[in-house]
This record gives sequence, structure tokens and C-alpha cells, in this order.
Amino acid sequence: MGFDNPDESKVWNQWAMFQFTDEGRINGIRGNVDVNEMDITFFKSIDSGVVLTDDANPPASYHKGDSGLGVKELQQKLMKIGYELPKYKDDGNYGDETFSAVKAFQKKNGLGVDGIAGESTLGKVDGLIEDLEKSRAEDLPKVTSLGDRYAVQVKAKKDIGVYKYANISKNFRAIKNGTVFSVYGYTYATWAVPGGFLQMKDVEPLPVKLVTGGLNKEMETNFRSFLKTEGINAELNLYAQGNPTAEITAAGLNLVKVKQLLMKNNWWYETSNS
Repeated sequence: MGFDNPDESKVWNQWAMFQFTDEGRINGIRGNVDVNEMDITFFKSIDSGVVLTDDANPPASYHKGDSGLGVKELQQKLMKIGYELPKYKDDGNYGDETFSAVKAFQKKNGLGVDGIAGESTLGKVDGLIEDLEKSRAEDLPKVTSLGDRYAVQVKAKKDIGVYKYANISKNFRAIKNGTVFSVYGYTYATWAVPGGFLQMKDVEPLPVKLVTGGLNKEMETNFRSFLKTEGINAELNLYAQGNPTAEITAAGLNLVKVKQLLMKNNWWYETSNS
């Protein structure tokens, strides 16, 4: 249940933040957005240096001397499309460095060169950001999902990086040498892990022994033909005593292919711990 005013609640006697309106407007976003109001005491306890603004709706343009979240967002976008802010970066202050970057952007894109980030400048910046993100998405290699059923275990051969994108860009965390973990997808050169990607060459797939049961001669022939066709260098060991069984050890994508064959043909199998 909602309240028109914070003090109408019988549960809470002090508020840190509440929804001010659901009809706010933000440059670069179509339609209404939520705008929240924060208690000044709570704000000061978490203040990161961004200047408070009185107006819930951001200005239509930014000038030299302005500051706040809107300026910070503009700075981040300028850096993303190649305009360096080496000294102050995205500090939220529209100083000389940001002013010069905006002028350079305006000149390059045929806009009026006044250093003011107005509607035309902000719209052009947003358009280039959209084009950049679209281009990056189109350039990403196709990822084939393995899911939990065909997940593969690997071991890091050294301290390795985990990247945000499948084209190995934006290294954001590391996995230590010797760590064993599961991968859930792949491209032509990367493994997919929760939240990112890593290079196949940096890890060693761990071998797994599979045991099948009930294989007749025709099934054996099909199995060996499959291994040869797929170029899987794995030895198929058959045991004819009692219910005919077979053992095969494989790793990485070869293991995935063997499991997929067994599932496709509805051949029973289990993982051997021996």
C-alpha cells in the first residue's frame, strides 16, 4: 500500500528516501521515469561529492560551471565515444576540460561550437552511444549454450582474466591459477562462465570417464564411426561380459559431443569416479 506523504505510514517513523513522482523526465529516455526524494541527513551520510539539485527534472542543457549527475553522465558518454577527460574524468563538474571536449565533439559533428551541451549536442551524443552499443552487439561472436546438462569442468592454467564480452573486451575480474570451475557455453575461442567469458587457451578441460550399458555390435559400430567423423581422439573400451558395456574418456567439447550422441540415441550412461 502506498502513501501520498511519507508521514502517513504507521509503520515507519523516519524516512531516508521515498518516491517523489513517477512522471519525471530524463534526457535520452523516452517516457516517464521514477524520481525519488532523499532525506538530507541520509544523503550526507552517503555523499559521494555530487552536487544536490532542487529540480527533479534535469535541465535541457549543461553549461560551463554546472555540476551534478547529469554532467557526470555526459562526461561518461563523452569518454565512451572517444573524448578523453584525463585530469578530472567523470567528476560531475562542467569545467574547462569538459567544456573543451564538448566543443571538440560539436566541431567534429557539424554542430554549433559553443561548448554548451544543449538539445542537439545531447541528442547527437546519445545517438552515437546507441550506434556504438549496436555495433558491439553485432560484432560479438555467437555463443552456444551448454546449460547444466552439458556443462564442462576446466582448470585455470595460470591467473586468468574474465571478460564482460565474448570478444574478450573489458576484463573485470580474475580467476587464480589452479582453480577448477564449470563453464556453461562457448564460442570459437572462449568459454562462457556466469557473468562473463574467458579464453579457451588459458584453461585445461578436465577429462571425464563415461560408462554406457547395453551396447550391441551395431551401436558399437555407430559409436566408433561417430568418433572418427568428429575427430575425437578417445579410446572406446568395450566389455562383452554379461550386459555389454563401454567406457570412454573425453574432455571439453569432445565430452559435450559424446554426451550429446548418447542422449540423442537414448543410450544410458553414467559418470565413473574410478
